[in-house]
Amino acid sequence: MALLVLFTGACGAAQNGPEAPPRPVCAAGQIDGEVILLSGPGQISPRVVEQFERRYGVDVVDLTYESEGDLLSRVTAGADDFDVILLTDYLVDVLRRGGDLFPLDPIALPGAANLDPKFAPAVDESEEFYSVPMVWGTVGVGLNVNVVGPDVEPTWGMVFDTYQTWIYAGRVSLLDDGRQVLAAAMLYLGYSPNSADRTQVRMAADLVAAARAHLGGFDSESYVPRLVEGVFDVVQGRSDEFIEALPDDTADFRYVIPREGAVAWVDNMVVPTTSRHPCSAHSFIDFVLEPRIGAEVANYSKAATPNLAAVQHVLPELAADPSIYPPPEVLDRLELLVYNEDLDRLYAEEFIPLEPA
Repeated sequence: MALLVLFTGACGAAQNGPEAPPRPVCAAGQIDGEVILLSGPGQISPRVVEQFERRYGVDVVDLTYESEGDLLSRVTAGADDFDVILLTDYLVDVLRRGGDLFPLDPIALPGAANLDPKFAPAVDESEEFYSVPMVWGTVGVGLNVNVVGPDVEPTWGMVFDTYQTWIYAGRVSLLDDGRQVLAAAMLYLGYSPNSADRTQVRMAADLVAAARAHLGGFDSESYVPRLVEGVFDVVQGRSDEFIEALPDDTADFRYVIPREGAVAWVDNMVVPTTSRHPCSAHSFIDFVLEPRIGAEVANYSKAATPNLAAVQHVLPELAADPSIYPPPEVLDRLELLVYNEDLDRLYAEEFIPLEPA
């Protein structure tokens, strides 16, 4: 229930931004031209693109962005007529607040009925929604087992407790993302990572500042290779990136979800206001919501599907992996970050980026 409330708050009705553009009116399966797709590296299976092209007889122009900054600059410039963009929940909110996203038409998305209620957006006429979840995962910790030991108890104390971290001082990495870093500290302190209590947020910021002595860096780009290469021993990062990049044939490295809890992330599908083919865009999103297609997307990215009807088609070895599909007791400890102007301002004011000592 907590996950549902947070997701709805993050991706539901418009707030704190310019007036929303009119919602496209489309029929289910309607095609009004090609689909220009913008996605991150490895975010969508080429087979899914090919299958959509064959079914609907239109081309999909598959373009790739290299970084969040690249995506935001290309979309907000308005020079490119992207039809569908695949992006994480934080960027959905940035673009929604900037008036860069169309509200979506629920009539054109009957496949939304397949979504787990924890992730389903509002689909009635009373509340506009701007994104549809595609895959999800967690932000936890990657470990060098040879250093921390095979029986270490997963905890954010591996990052913040000096009694634990002295063994690998200088070899701890946190994401180059203040909100994610503070979220980990808040969870370690027993607070919600969406708390609006300034005292709690300041305590988390102080905890991060105290960790400066044993940090090796802030890294959101190459933390998994640097873990494997021995540069870092304990690193914060996304589950899909660890699962994709860690060697399959070794027990030297693990990805864990700390006992105090973790942040869940969601990669979403949106339609920007520059789209010239918004009905084809809706049809593409609905295509991804089909059970077998949703499973193909999740299998390819090694992330979890929010599509209940797709779970039976997920590869058995992935469905059985608790790093991808956590058991119920772990699910209860996950929270999606809420993004709005008040929280963003609070966390930005309290978090001071620090260079490692």
